Amino acid sequence: MSNTTSPSQIKDWITFAMAMVVAVASIIFWVQNADKDKIQHIEGEVAELKQDMKAITKQNSEILRLIGRIEGSMDK
Repeated sequence: MSNTTSPSQIKDWITFAMAMVVAVASIIFWVQNADKDKIQHIEGEVAELKQDMKAITKQNSEILRLIGRIEGSMDK
């Protein structure tokens, strides 16, 4: 067995290494894009929840104001 490497073998190893780098980069890119859609969906839901929380806070303030008026009228 000889340990000499031919230019063809070196070219094959370089091609293999480049293919592996491209494969890993493609997987990373695919995962990032898949997560981007999920993140945008979640951000939309969070925005809706924030709006709902603001509405609930406003309604709670109104309820507390009405309770105060009722308590005030009961003391009389």
